[in-house]
Amino acid sequence: MFFNKKFLKKSMMAGLAAFGLAATEVSAALSTDDYVEATWMTTRFFGAQRSGVGPNWMADGTNYPTSFTKDSYQGMDISGGWFDCGDHVMFGQTQGFASYVLALSYAEFTEGYYDLYTGDYTDYKASKDYSRKGGTPNKIRDLLEELRYEADFWVKVTPDEKTFIAVKGNGDYDHMKWVTPGKMSTLGTNNGGDPRPVQANTNDAFSSGMVSAMLAVMARVDPDEANRAKYLKAAKNAYAYSKAHKGVTTSGSYYAESWWDGRWKDGPFLAALELYRTTKTESYKDEAETYFEQLEFNKGGYSRLNYANAVPLSVVVSESIGLDVFMGSNGSVPDSKTFLDKIYKKESSAEGIFTKETGGGGSFSVRTPSGGAFLYALYSKYNGTTEYDALIEKNIAYLLGDNSNKKSYVVGFDRNSAKAPTAPHHRGYYANEDEGRDPDSGLRAPEKNKYFGAMIAGAFNDPGHNNTVSSWNVNEVCVDMNAPLVGALGYILSKKAPKTDADLGIASAPAKDTTSVKDTTAVTPQPGDAILAQQAAGNAFRLENANGVVGVANGLIAPFTVEVFDLKGNKIQSFASEGRPVYFLPKSKGVLQVRVTSGSLQKVFTVKSL
Repeated sequence: MFFNKKFLKKSMMAGLAAFGLAATEVSAALSTDDYVEATWMTTRFFGAQRSGVGPNWMADGTNYPTSFTKDSYQGMDISGGWFDCGDHVMFGQTQGFASYVLALSYAEFTEGYYDLYTGDYTDYKASKDYSRKGGTPNKIRDLLEELRYEADFWVKVTPDEKTFIAVKGNGDYDHMKWVTPGKMSTLGTNNGGDPRPVQANTNDAFSSGMVSAMLAVMARVDPDEANRAKYLKAAKNAYAYSKAHKGVTTSGSYYAESWWDGRWKDGPFLAALELYRTTKTESYKDEAETYFEQLEFNKGGYSRLNYANAVPLSVVVSESIGLDVFMGSNGSVPDSKTFLDKIYKKESSAEGIFTKETGGGGSFSVRTPSGGAFLYALYSKYNGTTEYDALIEKNIAYLLGDNSNKKSYVVGFDRNSAKAPTAPHHRGYYANEDEGRDPDSGLRAPEKNKYFGAMIAGAFNDPGHNNTVSSWNVNEVCVDMNAPLVGALGYILSKKAPKTDADLGIASAPAKDTTSVKDTTAVTPQPGDAILAQQAAGNAFRLENANGVVGVANGLIAPFTVEVFDLKGNKIQSFASEGRPVYFLPKSKGVLQVRVTSGSLQKVFTVKSL
């Protein structure tokens, strides 16, 4: 098979012009190595969020290197997972969203994620150097190791179709003391410690659906066969739970169902979609289509991507299985590009940075540029276009300090004289075990925690950083904020300096067949299913018609166009590519002609569309 089975349904559009950007206008302030540093750092952040036995690299050197190992439900061990933000509660509402975004990023931008450290952090401990140079590769991509820790937790809390743990801990109890997670574990329930309360089997379809989607992706991409099997089983459990419920869990004043404003069906939709991509079971695709038609397109189309609005993500990812019409009882959208532009064009500054929607403290401003960059990266991958690459890079560079204030929003990232945050609202960062200490009493983090990699909530309208630790409205850090940033960074590196499995000397993942096209390698082509004409250009162009999906590739890896005509000569579709294969569903039935042109070379194929 010449293609990796991606759909390319939409024609290329001049998206950058809408933002006042030239396609070649790319920031020169950050080097490729800067992006490598940022990706390493923001990925390893998730290792500092590990609950349970860990290991948690940030807890190294403290008196309590493990935390909340007694978390249980009806005698079942449910320890592990990621802390939500700068606290020690596990909120599935945000954690499910973050874990799916990261797993999807790994699946789509695999070669942008390197192997720079050992997943149990023994390399840093041995070298006593927690900077990038202190790490030792271990032939596993770093993001995969961080994802496995989270996926293994989700397996624990989805043991069957009727059980799902939505929340561990109580936000009010958790915020009583400013200490490390290990120390807090010892303080008793009312101070956030063991035993912790659990919200189990709540009426929650969103979180369980997101968890299912994450596990379904892991069941597709993990190189280890045993891991793939256990992740798939848990993904099916979580999906069954999601289908049997609705809404989102409310957890006191920390996360309320009303914040989603009815946008909860994205959870089961994405679960069905990813289970279909992984298993190729048609019933999952049918269910995904049904959920898709019920998504809240109107409510989700006015605001940026975030944990309570996954509609923009659903719209873009729908392209991976060829969903073509965004029309239902809750609104309609002509295509995913229009949907994204509707949200992010209005956020764009004159420089093309998504900073207009929010700005001051409490608005968690960084979600807009990072989320927008991530969504356009996915769009670019699914549509084989580079038209948004400059836009993606500009927004991420802005967050890393390429702005007029030289203000980085990532703790530890101070490349190019950028001013990095120094007062993140995060209990573990300061390694404090004195339960009587106030967060604003002059706490100082250990040197080894310098490269934390957490992106703070931020404020775009302030020239400098707020140095008050308790100011959560600007200094909070959260797994759901870091996830899209890691995703966009992976895309950037996958284009600038991709690393194949062979480059890293690591075990290859199974073939990531991520569309509705089944493997037809062993199937004998039928008349009209293959190519009728070959050009003298040395088989430069290739076409395959498999299960109704037409794929066209240029063996010269050069820009080319594809035009589709009926037998009357009417052009019914056209596409452009920078060199990547083009995939589409013919919009007309019968015998069609597909004209492929690249420079002076041209070839015409005849295909039959049933």
